[in-house]
Amino acid sequence: MVKAHRFQALDAWRGICALLVALEHLQTTSVLHENAFTHHAYRFVDFFFVLSGFVIAYAYGDRIQQDRRAVRPFLIRRVGRLWPLHVTMLVALVAVTYGLALAARAGLSLGHFASSDKNTLGAIPLNILLVHGWGWFDHLTWNGQSWSISTELFAYLLFAALFALVPARRAIWAYAAVLMVGSALIVALVAPAGMRSTFDFGVPRCVYGFMAGVLVCGGWRRYAPRLGTLGEVVVVAAVIAAVAWLPIDSWTELLVTPLFALTVWVFASEDGALSRALTRGWPQALGAWSYSIYMVHALLMVGILTAAVIATKHGWPVFARVDGVGTIVGPAAVTAAITACYVGLVVLVSRVTYRRVELPGQRWFGRWASPGANPDAARR
Repeated sequence: MVKAHRFQALDAWRGICALLVALEHLQTTSVLHENAFTHHAYRFVDFFFVLSGFVIAYAYGDRIQQDRRAVRPFLIRRVGRLWPLHVTMLVALVAVTYGLALAARAGLSLGHFASSDKNTLGAIPLNILLVHGWGWFDHLTWNGQSWSISTELFAYLLFAALFALVPARRAIWAYAAVLMVGSALIVALVAPAGMRSTFDFGVPRCVYGFMAGVLVCGGWRRYAPRLGTLGEVVVVAAVIAAVAWLPIDSWTELLVTPLFALTVWVFASEDGALSRALTRGWPQALGAWSYSIYMVHALLMVGILTAAVIATKHGWPVFARVDGVGTIVGPAAVTAAITACYVGLVVLVSRVTYRRVELPGQRWFGRWASPGANPDAARR
């Protein structure tokens, strides 16, 4: 059985960050989108990588190191955490894409936001296998943001090999550090898009963050900081400043990962007023629904933009292509209202997919991994 300790404040941060990524992806002229912080919210994907490395190392590191047979249930549970919702959204996007194509053939053009020559039937098998983010394509395919969960699967395999094959704990930390630094160098020196890498160099970007999280776990278990409310406020302020103002396509973007590692290290202790607020009510709900928030928002974006096209054709001009990208436009109050409705819809649908897709999928894979065990033990 994996360790049952839950880092509730960190769970809440995962939900908040997922919502910020969803907000960044819907192009609007609203002040909610047109600001430096939201424009750079893609950087919070690296927070997911760091947090994943931390939680996985805490829950599974000792068990795998002590018994290699734990690798199999570990991998089954991790696939069970990612795969059911991923495939559900893949099927939904395929259906919507070809539905829009049929509508276009019938003379009803609705924008084709899910349709692209990059979303081919040939890309589906690698998407189903969750390896589509390993550099096979020169573009994103289908549910674009799922590149990151594909790279996380790679990180899980690497993590399992590291803890199963390296006997000494100090050697594990040394190898993790080498993997982290090596991946960072690849991102900085080789990857054309640097820390914006996805389909091409998403794997080293993920490994950089994931191994940083593994190292933070080792450090936190030795020394859990007690910095109180002031320490939490300082860390949050630093994250906001870095996300908003670090220049794009610069090596300085690499700094977001150690900053997120510091955030995880501080908030894992839950020692301040911010942590206490995050362990209640809506922050915890968003944390539980975070994976759904991250995975369903692309499909909902298609719905919002299609509705905007229809409204524009009927005399309500709320859609335009800005620099070739479908964008919600109009008066400030209108764009803000549409953006708020989109965020609310993402949250509501995520609540449903969490209960109807994620939890049943986790239970099914949990029974396969450990018959008779608690199916929720690996939830994070």
